[in-house]
Amino acid sequence: MISPIAPHFAEEMWQILGNKESICKAGWPKYDPAMLVEDVVTVVVQVNGKLRSKVDVPADIAEDKLKELVLSDEKLLPWIEGKLIRNFVIVPKKLVNIVI
Repeated sequence: MISPIAPHFAEEMWQILGNKESICKAGWPKYDPAMLVEDVVTVVVQVNGKLRSKVDVPADIAEDKLKELVLSDEKLLPWIEGKLIRNFVIVPKKLVNIVI
């Protein structure tokens, strides 16, 4: 990947790695699409539209489990404790907004 930017350096490193042929004749690296899939996502938690916390959750978490996890977050307790929750807005894999 560095060959177009620093060809002399890339050629030296290529030879140190034990390759006999020039790096110019090598193909581009292949990628694995499975490695691009995220297992864990960060969900932003807001109370009345203001950022109050961030929670790392599995990407395939159910909405009821997410709601349960968010309501048990210690950072949110001072903001929601003893107050009536009017609405609970969930944007999957992005954010949760608690309206009080």
